[in-house]
Amino acid sequence: MRSPCGPARFRWRESHGIMGIMSSLRRRAAAVAAAACAGVLALTGCTAFNNSDDGTADGNGTSATTQTFQPSGGKPTATLSIASGSENKEVAVAIQKAADQSNVAVTMHYMGSLEIMNALKAGGQDHDAVWPASSMWISMGDTKHIVKDAASTSTTPIVFGIAKSKAVKLGWADDTGAAKPVSTADILAAVSDGKLTFSMTSATVIDSALNVYQTALRKPSWTIWVVDYSGSMSGEGKNGVVKGLNAALDPDQAKKSYIEPASGDVNILIPFETEAHRPVKATGTSTSDLLHEADATDASGGTDIYEGLLSALDELPSESEASQYTTAIVLMTDGRSNSDHQDEFESAYKSRGRDLPIFSIMFGDADPSQLKSLATLSNAKVFDGRSGDLAAVFRQAKGFN
Repeated sequence: MRSPCGPARFRWRESHGIMGIMSSLRRRAAAVAAAACAGVLALTGCTAFNNSDDGTADGNGTSATTQTFQPSGGKPTATLSIASGSENKEVAVAIQKAADQSNVAVTMHYMGSLEIMNALKAGGQDHDAVWPASSMWISMGDTKHIVKDAASTSTTPIVFGIAKSKAVKLGWADDTGAAKPVSTADILAAVSDGKLTFSMTSATVIDSALNVYQTALRKPSWTIWVVDYSGSMSGEGKNGVVKGLNAALDPDQAKKSYIEPASGDVNILIPFETEAHRPVKATGTSTSDLLHEADATDASGGTDIYEGLLSALDELPSESEASQYTTAIVLMTDGRSNSDHQDEFESAYKSRGRDLPIFSIMFGDADPSQLKSLATLSNAKVFDGRSGDLAAVFRQAKGFN
């Protein structure tokens, strides 16, 4: 690989996907895991993966977060519940084949790696097996030692990057930076001889490393939370929003998901209905006043998301400060904006000339077309909070900033 100015890079493969089995169905689960592993390997490089957005596979009933595979031979002898990373949707063909060969139905519950880790910490939450993106999530989550068997399902490339000058000196690259074949033994020998030093992540300390990154190493974030407090939000709607804000901004709760606010972060709450309310600003980890305001604000009136967003544009960091922060707006609404302020907002947004994503969380009767339009305008994303754990959706949105 040619790299005239930067580091030389060398590729290897490491263990990546792994299935951990912890239920009384260990033998059946192991059979499914073995068949799935064989199927994954057989399908490597093929294009026959099922990667549909709705998660369907071979006609089996599914939802956005679950996918069930029934054996083709008839009634299954058992059903295996797996907490799985969503990337495993791409090996649906292999899982279906495993279900057919073992005569065991498989229900995949798709969730994030942190959710899988937390499910393990909680004792498995009625799942028979876990299948995260990396084995490190099992290492961190299996604090109760409930995983009894494990099978590697895939490998992934890793890149070892060193300065070009060092690679040339070691004879691993020519003067142009083009890398030569290098083995793991070559690297170990160079390290043993004191010719090369390097550091790498350990799964046993990654929990601490993530906390250090979140609180000390990452660029501070400037997040403006534009929250719908219209009358339709009264009751469960408002309660869900307050719970979600606490999950994202309360230091103790957010720490569990590695999204806790750091000392340099800025969070601003702008409640709105037909008009925008007074912004509430929190700096660093002192978010209690903001969260109190979120809980104390009454839900009433109509819905004008663009009034809230126009107010948010006035709360952006100054041009001299902008480079110091990762800035984003997070909009939460359960309704359709009936105002004629959309063009006014889009014009004001474009006049700022900034890379400012507007992430939307929709729930209730929110209009997907309006929110998708905002995502397209700002190169962002819409999160669906209409079903499931709204607090988890808040954590996902905050994770982008």
